[in-house]
Formats: sequence, C-alpha cells, structure tokens
Amino acid sequence: MAANCASCAAATEFDAGTNYDVVIVGAGPCGLALLSALHAQEGNLTDEQQATMQARSRQNRIKKSEREALKVCVVDPAGAFLHEWRGRFDALDIALLRSPAWAHPDFFSEAALQEYAWRRGREAEIHSIDDFTTTSLRRLTEVNAGLFRLPGAGLFSDFCCDLSKTLPHAMLRGEASRVEKLGGGDYAVAVGDASVRTRAVVFALGAATTPCVPPQFALSNSIVHSNDWRALRDLDFGSKDTVLVVGGGLSAAQAALRAAKRGAGRVVLCSRRKLCTRTYDLELDWMNRRSTGKGSARRRLYEFKGAPLEERRAFVAKARGGATVPQYYLDLLKKAEDRGAIAHFVDEVCDVQELDGAHRVAFNKSEPLVATKIILATGSQLDCGTIPLLRDTAKRLALPVVSCLPAVDDSLRWGDDEDLFVVGALAQLQVGPDAGNLTGARRAAEICAANLGSHDDLVEDYNVLANTYDVFGDSSDTESETESSSTD
Repeated sequence: MAANCASCAAATEFDAGTNYDVVIVGAGPCGLALLSALHAQEGNLTDEQQATMQARSRQNRIKKSEREALKVCVVDPAGAFLHEWRGRFDALDIALLRSPAWAHPDFFSEAALQEYAWRRGREAEIHSIDDFTTTSLRRLTEVNAGLFRLPGAGLFSDFCCDLSKTLPHAMLRGEASRVEKLGGGDYAVAVGDASVRTRAVVFALGAATTPCVPPQFALSNSIVHSNDWRALRDLDFGSKDTVLVVGGGLSAAQAALRAAKRGAGRVVLCSRRKLCTRTYDLELDWMNRRSTGKGSARRRLYEFKGAPLEERRAFVAKARGGATVPQYYLDLLKKAEDRGAIAHFVDEVCDVQELDGAHRVAFNKSEPLVATKIILATGSQLDCGTIPLLRDTAKRLALPVVSCLPAVDDSLRWGDDEDLFVVGALAQLQVGPDAGNLTGARRAAEICAANLGSHDDLVEDYNVLANTYDVFGDSSDTESETESSSTD
C-alpha cells in the first residue's frame, strides 16, 4: 500500500472570501476524477499538461487559452484525497484493484496510469489477467490489451496522490453539514465554523450504504460487518481465535485471507452457494466502450436509459449479478485451504447463540461451530438517507428521491433549476450498474464536467450518450451475439 499521503496538499489554501465556481463534497476517486475532468479544458492546464493534451489529442486541436481557471474547493473530513478509500483497502489487505488500468481519475491520458508505472520502474504493479484471452480483448476492439490489466492498490494510491498535486483546487478539511440556497442562485456549504459560497455543488460521497445483517446476528465488538472498515481494521486475531466469515463475494474472500494472514488460529468461510468467479464487478460486455453492437456498453446503457427510474435499481441488480470473486483471489483461497489455513464450506447459518466470549453458530446441514470472532461480508444496500447532509438537503430543497437514491437527470443534476450534482454510486439511476466503480466514475465526471463548463471534447462525449437512438439504429456493426456473451 502507498505511503502516508497526507502530503497530498491542496494547491491553494481555502479562502473564506472567495466565491468558488464548484464545491466538490468528497475527496475519493470520484471527486478526484471530476476535478481532473473540470481542469482538462483549455484555460485550466499547466504548460506541461497543455503539451500533453496537444500530443495526445487525436485532432491535435487543443489550444492554450487565456480563460481564467475554474475556482474549485474540495471538502473532505480528512483533508486529503483517497483517505477513506485507502482505509477500506488497508482494512482488507487489498492488493489489486478490480477495475482495469484505463479506469483512473486522470483525464489527460487514458494510458496515464500505465505511463506513471513505467516512468517509476513499477511496471510489475500492473498485473496481467490470466483468464483474459486474446479473443476476449479482440471483441472489445481494444488496440492496447494492457489497458485491461489490473493495477496494484499502492500504485493507484500513489498515482492519485501525485495527480491531485497537479490540479488547481482548494482543500477544506471538515465535514459538510448543510447546503443552503442563496440569492442569485449561489449556494452556501457549511463546514464546521466555515461557510463556502459557490455557484455549484457536486456530491461525491461514495457509497452511502446500510449493511445487510442477517437476523440471526447482532453486531458487537466480536461481530463486525465488512462494510465497517474501521471496526474491521481494529479487529485483532490470535492463535486461539476461531474466525467465521459469512459471505460468498470478494469481501468475504479478502476478510478470510486477512484473518489467516494476521494469525488467526482457525478461519472458516461459509457461503450460501459455491463461489463464482468473474474478473470485474460487471460482465465484460459492460467494458465494451467502442462498439455499438449487441453486447456493447453503449447499447446496454441505451436499454438502461429506456427503463423508468423506478425500475433501474432492479436493472442494476440483474447486471451486477450477485457476489463474485476474481480468479486471483480464488487461487489464493485454494492455496490457503491446501495448507490448512482456511476451511470453506457451502451452507447457511440458522441460529447464533452468545457464549462466554464467543458465539455458537448452527448451520442447516453442517456441524455447529464456536467462533470467537465473526465477520459478516453479507453485502449492503444503497440509501442516500443514511447521509445526514443528503437527507437534509433533499428535504430543505424538495429534491426528488426514487428507490432511496437521488433522482438525478441525464446531466446528473439533482432537482429542477438547481446546480446540485451527484456522482459515484449514488448516481446509479443515471450512470448505470458501474456507477460505484472507477469506470462509472470516469463517465460521471465527463457528464458533470460537460455541464459545468468543460471543454468541447467532453461536451461531445456527453451528447453521444444523451442522444443514442441514431447510433443504435445503425446496423453496420456485425458483432455477433456469440461474441458478445460473457466469458466468465
């Protein structure tokens, strides 16, 4: 994992007297992607970034402008980019991202992460995917197969830290507690004792989730949910501990491996069904960005957009298809099982009884187990109402909420005649199934930037997504249904 990134300092200090153009609430990957997209425009580039854009632009038409750079303020409790993200990854000892190398926050180059690794002699931290065939990549029409490799978590963290230092912004440390509408269409964002005036607010708050806790369990010091990364991080393991991990997805596999690695005497993984493998969170077809064929991401987005808002959460659930584990982690689990560090069985918990310093867990078919620590990796539900800031803002400004999510429009704007925007998992009703992934973060950043005054390239990309009927009416794409099927 990356070294301490407290040095990811803002380019400028927060100025209470400044009227900012945009306030980004949240300094995770989604917030950083938006900051990069906002500044990937003519007037907001350093000379070095300008030269990079000129060299890499297909049209080679990006020209230096005298236009004043956007004044952007980022608000985050930690006062640094990716602090929350880094904590979650550390809590589960996550070594690899589950997103391809092209899915990163830097809008100055699609290959920026790879180039960053090459320049620093860290090519080994971008990992090949063993189950990815040449045929799979060919149908994605990707010239550079390396863009679909998986970056290491430490490399990605360092990359984002260095990127944040190149993008003009002010950083205000604290938790945003209130958004008020001011005269003239501006907003005031309350952060502790400070108030930030801005013409637009973007909520980049990550996944606001409620843990799914089976009724047999009650969370305690010895029973934690993987969604609570701080509690998981602080969970100590000893040689006398029997650790039960409940779940059948990636978090369950990671939690079991972490417990075994940290010295637990016995680790048992219980899943309701056999573990299923898939490289990414979504089917490979959702990564097909450059084709308009039957299995392409653009066509699937077109189908998604055609569904009413009330039906889109069900569409997302079907597209994501339940819990899966990448082959890389299945291999690690197999090795751990072979050496006796982890035992895995398929069953369901039917009863939990508290004992002195432990829990007796009964299963439908297997023998009961006495566990000293229990980790629930049983998923979570998105709900914007779990964040007081969003709940209060929605009530105060009468903003629409559908299926517990902000009902944003195609521009990711929340509310008619409002300059409030939502990115990340909470924008799922418009962005689609990958809204909470880095792929969705990039697309959301493009859309927001296009509507907040970014350069023409982003506007054009947004218009393609917003006007897709003519694109999909073109029958010239001969991609077969067989080629579009999942390879998992």
